[in-house]
Amino acid sequence: MRIFTTTFAAIAATLLSGCMTTQPANLGTTYECDRGTRLQVSYLREGALVRINGARAIPFRETPSNAGSVYESAGNRLARNGNTVTWNTAARSAPETCRVINTIQ
Repeated sequence: MRIFTTTFAAIAATLLSGCMTTQPANLGTTYECDRGTRLQVSYLREGALVRINGARAIPFRETPSNAGSVYESAGNRLARNGNTVTWNTAARSAPETCRVINTIQ
């Protein structure tokens, strides 16, 4: 019984420590963009998970910026300044301006 208890405690500690490293700063901020794109963003310590129009979440890494926060992933760019973000993709020449419509803390 002691081996089972020790093994269970070790597995639980490992699982909980893994959860803490990926814990978002907030559970999700939803943005509505001026051209109809809807973004759900979970901000992490060094990046963000971005769900575009309900599709699978894509990890973005935070990059250095002089103003606000900038997140990038494979040609996609999300620039955050206060409650608004600017969204741009490699396929689009002009960025979209997006406003917060919901935030879950």
